[in-house]
Amino acid sequence: MSKVMLISIKPEFAEKIFNGEKSIELRKATPSVEPGDMVIVYCTLPVKAVIGYCRVEKILKMAPQQLWLEHQSRLGIDEKRFQEYYRNVNTAVGISLREICRLNDDISLDTIKQRFPRFSPPQTFRYYDNQVFEQYLDLQGKEREQSCA
Repeated sequence: MSKVMLISIKPEFAEKIFNGEKSIELRKATPSVEPGDMVIVYCTLPVKAVIGYCRVEKILKMAPQQLWLEHQSRLGIDEKRFQEYYRNVNTAVGISLREICRLNDDISLDTIKQRFPRFSPPQTFRYYDNQVFEQYLDLQGKEREQSCA
């Protein structure tokens, strides 16, 4: 059974994912996902909403400098900020994304909490099974279209 990962991303970087400027999400910890697993994107303050989803293409683990040299055009960040993020870290983790889909209407935290009162956004990421993903989409209505790249 494939897994669903809900991931919290700052608005600047979430927007870059959905406008095509970024296809690798940077992390310091390695998520427990495999190619094909679903990623639900929760956009943090001030947006506070699920704004889209995508699939894991692969997980990249390498020295920060190697990740920068090989994939800088897909990272959506400048070198200075990249180096600051990975300062004193030996291994950089990149979640390479594919099938990136932006929801036409964001699903606000308030809306999610109405349906799932115990929900709280993760600090980094949290895992669910596929049925939960379907429930998130039901919040938006099955008839609404998404914009997918």
